[in-house]
Amino acid sequence: MTSEYYTAYLEDLGSIAREASIAEEQFRKQAALRAEELKTERAFAFRRLNLVKAIGRAVSSAENEEDALKIGRNVFFREVSWNGATQKQKEVADQFDAVVLAIWSAVRPAEETDEQPLVGDALAAFEKWYGENRNTAFLNLMEREIVELPLVEI
Repeated sequence: MTSEYYTAYLEDLGSIAREASIAEEQFRKQAALRAEELKTERAFAFRRLNLVKAIGRAVSSAENEEDALKIGRNVFFREVSWNGATQKQKEVADQFDAVVLAIWSAVRPAEETDEQPLVGDALAAFEKWYGENRNTAFLNLMEREIVELPLVEI
């Protein structure tokens, strides 16, 4: 026979162990959620960088706004894997024109009288518009499935 004290102590230890297990599991879930958030932030940051760089390289030689918009739109479609054939794609591209013009203005030699639109502001406004009108983040369009190849040792 065990004493009541010992039985009560074992029950207390059991409760503490269960609470610790629950706390650990909650922490693991929170850590996994935060890791996923950070993964998305990283992916979006690189997608923005690659998109802006690609458009900047392409429009840097454009002589005028019309050429910059045409070139920038082609790069935009390529980067989001669209062809511009649908009305919805054209609508999105029309909204993105402000970003293309901001980039074109930024990569041109500075002129003293011109105010340079901020590329970041134009891109943020576009992303906000897209999110409100499409109920998803614009940068989700640029998600690419990465095929993992087996490691072959030689």
